Amino acid sequence: MTVERMPASPGGATSHGHLLELIRSADGLSRQQLLSATGMSRATLYERLEALLRHGFVYEAESLEATGGRRSRRIRFDNRGRVILVFALGQTHATVAVTDTEGFPLRSVTVQHDISGPSDQVLSPLIGAGKSLLGQGTGEVLTGVGVSLPTPVEAGTGFVAHATTIPEWRPDAVTKAFSQAWHVPLVVENDARAAALGERKSDSETIVYVKVATGIGCGIVVEGSILRGAHGAAGDIGHIRIADNGPLCRCGRHGCLAAYSSGRAIAAQLDGDSYVSPDAVREAARVPDSQVSQLLAAAADVLGRALAATITTINPDRLVLGGKIGSIAGMVDRVRARVLADVADRIADGLIVEAGDPGDDSAIHGLATLVMRQVFAPEAIDGAVADFLAS
Repeated sequence: MTVERMPASPGGATSHGHLLELIRSADGLSRQQLLSATGMSRATLYERLEALLRHGFVYEAESLEATGGRRSRRIRFDNRGRVILVFALGQTHATVAVTDTEGFPLRSVTVQHDISGPSDQVLSPLIGAGKSLLGQGTGEVLTGVGVSLPTPVEAGTGFVAHATTIPEWRPDAVTKAFSQAWHVPLVVENDARAAALGERKSDSETIVYVKVATGIGCGIVVEGSILRGAHGAAGDIGHIRIADNGPLCRCGRHGCLAAYSSGRAIAAQLDGDSYVSPDAVREAARVPDSQVSQLLAAAADVLGRALAATITTINPDRLVLGGKIGSIAGMVDRVRARVLADVADRIADGLIVEAGDPGDDSAIHGLATLVMRQVFAPEAIDGAVADFLAS
């Protein structure tokens, strides 16, 4: 699983920001290669490269093969020492990690919590853990902070929206707490959408990602971009109503998908306290023909039938099932069979249904991608360079 960069815009580099985007997407180019790729004049290219060099966005790396004159050097994006701090919040725990610019965790810690509690009680220990992890590094520069939440998030503001899982939190609780802790760019995203971005294999594919853990979430990525919807609720499939008189859901309605197929719904049907957590359900599912296996099969049938409409509407390359419950092999097999049986042949043809990451790695990768896209967007770089040159 890799964190890929958005490709450079077509038509060549026309600004400092687009030039940096081209260098990043190609993993470094020589000056001659940049001249050929952009069509810029030598004087303009060299002026823009010099500004990027002075600002610390690029550096001259290894020498390339000589072509008759002095050896040229590859111009690379300067990611040396840059780190990203990410917080992947679930309903029962959070993973806090320091990553490199590709989203690879350098240091991480898991913090147990009940996300339904007051926001300060949940967020304060996480912020403390983040500061501790950052303090363990040497010579690192914090590029940005990313936070994922198991609830709808408004795309433009990062505010919590329609918070069934965290009803007592203020809409700006997350943005306020993390902005006060670190004065760097901040990205807040829904957990399933962040994980969907982290699960993609390239920016050319369309992917539907479904996380089944304590609850159910869904993220849709089309050609490298997250589908968020008008109010940040795209993919909130957990509250699709399956039946009018079904079991009671946490949202207060009856018959929601989450009331049938979430980890919480499965655990509620089991006897004894040993099956409370998704981890315990996952472990119990290893025993064939157990009560857990039967309940998972029933939950998978409901989930697969609900997903058939989403798959038909989106027509993705892949359906990825993640989370502690969703990635169980028997769950994946049963959902695959149900979806392929319910959708038309032209939709099923070529569709891959597979298990994803059971933990938080996908969300961590996705958050790092979102932070990098925000910080190094061409318009952001153009503004930074303009401010630098004017100072």
